[in-house]
Amino acid sequence: MPSPWERRTEHGIWAGISRTSKAVLFSPKRFFEHAAVEGGLKEPLAFGLLTGSVGMMFEIFWQFLLFGEIGDTLSSLVDSLLGSEATIVLSLGIMALCPLLVLITILVTSAILHVLLALVRGGKSGFEATFRVVSFSQSAQLWGLIPIVGSLIGALWLVAVQVIGLRQIHETSYLRVAIGLMIPIALLLMLLVVMVM
Repeated sequence: MPSPWERRTEHGIWAGISRTSKAVLFSPKRFFEHAAVEGGLKEPLAFGLLTGSVGMMFEIFWQFLLFGEIGDTLSSLVDSLLGSEATIVLSLGIMALCPLLVLITILVTSAILHVLLALVRGGKSGFEATFRVVSFSQSAQLWGLIPIVGSLIGALWLVAVQVIGLRQIHETSYLRVAIGLMIPIALLLMLLVVMVM
């Protein structure tokens, strides 16, 4: 079934955003259990870009305010090298890049996760299904609206939503998803052991 976002002509854009975000964040099992496996990449990508960018922009905004109050070393260094307005300009420049960063994150994460799932025979619904999970899970970035702790909550929530979503949309087991996600960690550990020896 298409998400409320994909049926926003019926509900309106704000209702489409809020209903989809609420379902993904607080009922991910039910959302992805009934989510459409196909229907195109454009709509999920648009949702992911919108929610992911807004959340990321707020994370940067809160960091800018926090660094401004504390007089962080990085902020002081930028001020001394480039002038007092440079920190503001730098923050605004990074915020303007948020949609591009979210786009790259969605594309790269979808590709990597789908390859890992294929290795453990857990991606039976195809790449588009994985892409849809990664795109819709970007709504976890909206936790960034909460100062200081929001970005940490959002990062943890995003991983949880992706694990639940991948399990549901591919109709596989949590074990397969977990093993797939552990492959890069296992490879890194093996590489570290080889380097130490």
